Amino acid sequence: IRLSYHTFADQTVRSIVFHPYLLKQYNDRWFLIGAADSDKKILNFALDRIDDVEPLPEKKYVESPEDLYDRFEDIVGVTFYEDRPIENVLCWVSDASKGYIETKPIHGSYTPMKGEAEQELRHEFPQLEGGLFFTLACINNFELIRELCSYGKDLIVLRSDGTVADDVNKWIHDMNEKYMHQNQV
Repeated sequence: IRLSYHTFADQTVRSIVFHPYLLKQYNDRWFLIGAADSDKKILNFALDRIDDVEPLPEKKYVESPEDLYDRFEDIVGVTFYEDRPIENVLCWVSDASKGYIETKPIHGSYTPMKGEAEQELRHEFPQLEGGLFFTLACINNFELIRELCSYGKDLIVLRSDGTVADDVNKWIHDMNEKYMHQNQV
């Protein structure tokens, strides 16, 4: 098919020859997952930003070379980066928000820290009273950072063995800069 679409950031309509493979829902939005005809790279398009679909009967359909459901095991949302490794992320969530994390974990790898491991963390981070320490093992992407930051002061990324902790800190810093600038006007 030829897909015409736009992004929210840039309303310019773009076009791509695309082989659709599956529909996936994330955060109350549907996405079409498939491959670009040109380089077979797996892409996703939000259905609400697809402007036109044109059948191309002369084009031979190309099957997916992988099980795409496996791809989504290691991420939050739909944005998958082939070159990013799975990161181990250590977080703390406050008593006020831990019920949300326990009943609807951010990712399937969610593991609450218990027993001796929890006690060691309480000793290492004595300023964090109560709450819950937990780990995640997933690939860093925009949706993960947005989800972690959505808890505000009630969730702290304590460390990661990749870029997640730095990306959360940058997100918070950039947001703080915008608020500080707004308050000075």
